[in-house]
Amino acid sequence: MSDNVDIRAWQLQDIPAIASIMATHTLWQHYGVTDASAEHRLTALFEKGEHGLVATRAGGVEGFVIYNAHTFGESGYIRLFGVDPHHTSAGTGSRLLSAVEQRLRQDGVGRLVLLCTEWNERARRFYRRKGFYEVGVLPDWVMEGTHEVLYAKMLS
Repeated sequence: MSDNVDIRAWQLQDIPAIASIMATHTLWQHYGVTDASAEHRLTALFEKGEHGLVATRAGGVEGFVIYNAHTFGESGYIRLFGVDPHHTSAGTGSRLLSAVEQRLRQDGVGRLVLLCTEWNERARRFYRRKGFYEVGVLPDWVMEGTHEVLYAKMLS
């Protein structure tokens, strides 16, 4: 696991660092995400009250997760989840996911769902290792020609 990594609630001042992670990541580049578009979307989610956590080390953001507690009925939903490419395979993603699950359980949420781009096999393996199961494929859900896989996990 990552040494000296702190998990805390996201703050408005974290948005530029999160946007930078998104804009430099191959996944979001596929969807045409830029620093500016990510900052705009993240600011809107923050102002709407969406929950978020960041993983920080020495003051820098290494990863993030944006989620809510009530999508698909009473299921939690991970909207955005990412780790700086320089910090993958260091346990940061696992720590963020565990923190979200713990917070949702404390709020009485019994299920967690998320979408994962079908060609992102590394992320799909990660979610399966963390106890998620594949519900089905959503063709052209976010972008024409790109399929999303819906994953779910029971938290209780």
